[in-house]
Amino acid sequence: MSLRSVVLVAVGFAMAASCGLQSAQAIPPFLKEFQGKYTKPESEDPKDQEFAKLVNETTKCNVCHVKGKSKKERNAYGSELAKLLKKDNFKGDRLKAEPEKASAEIVAAFEEVAAKKTAGDDSPTFGELIVAFKLPGDFEPPKVADAPKPEPEPTPMPDSPAPAAESQPSGEADTAIAAVEQTGGTVMQLAQNDDSLVVDFHLGGTSLGDDGLAQVAKLPKVVQLNLKDTQITDAGLAHLAGLATLNKLHLEKTQVTDAGLEHLGGLANLEYLNLYGTAVTDAGLEHLKGLKNLRKLYVWQTQVSDEGIAKLKEALPEVTVVK
Repeated sequence: MSLRSVVLVAVGFAMAASCGLQSAQAIPPFLKEFQGKYTKPESEDPKDQEFAKLVNETTKCNVCHVKGKSKKERNAYGSELAKLLKKDNFKGDRLKAEPEKASAEIVAAFEEVAAKKTAGDDSPTFGELIVAFKLPGDFEPPKVADAPKPEPEPTPMPDSPAPAAESQPSGEADTAIAAVEQTGGTVMQLAQNDDSLVVDFHLGGTSLGDDGLAQVAKLPKVVQLNLKDTQITDAGLAHLAGLATLNKLHLEKTQVTDAGLEHLGGLANLEYLNLYGTAVTDAGLEHLKGLKNLRKLYVWQTQVSDEGIAKLKEALPEVTVVK
């Protein structure tokens, strides 16, 4: 066993003792992978040593959780990871049976979250904080001094009722939302001031089949769709062809193949596509060459080859492919 492995194992035991039994059952695999990806305890660089000490000895649970609070309360970094990783998928039995697969799933989530902003548009990404030897969940936006409040102007009485500030969902959309939720999925606004929709089935809606995607197609302004672990096939992807606003699509561990990817060829705004654990091959990548905004593609545990990736990057030089 290498020195690095010895250090990480020892830290895992120490972290389990400090976080309590319940937390120790859930957190160690994530902390261990974080240590393995981002810390270098054996490095002679003082910055590497200090960051390893910060992660491994000083903070422990606080990589993903709020300092000084109940370990059930996640910080911003932990909250983003929780959207991608189901805690129940990383219990002891599975970690013993599929250690490499579980590790790859966690690392893929780290890489995705690393690209996200910690707060507003001007904030650093989580990955930029880590590169700067800071904990990814520690960022606090700078405080802005309170400006003097202007005197409110009198509001004139309108002659007739003013229109609603935001349009309400149509009757068809309401019906579609109800159908999605009945299947176990969720439909949420992207932000308080943004009525774009995020649709997610990977936690409670894994029984979703192809017919259920017909309801998703009726929803307006869908920008993110998570179909991980669902029962959809190539036929179901035909319902997604009209989602012109879609920019993020999770298809991990579904039954889609090369033929299904043809239905995605017109999604001009698609930036992220995850095909991990599917039957996709190099032939399927041909259907993606027209997606000029595609920036991130996951093809781990597929039949995609290095040669196929190279051909795709000739057409899409800005895409990052994780294999």
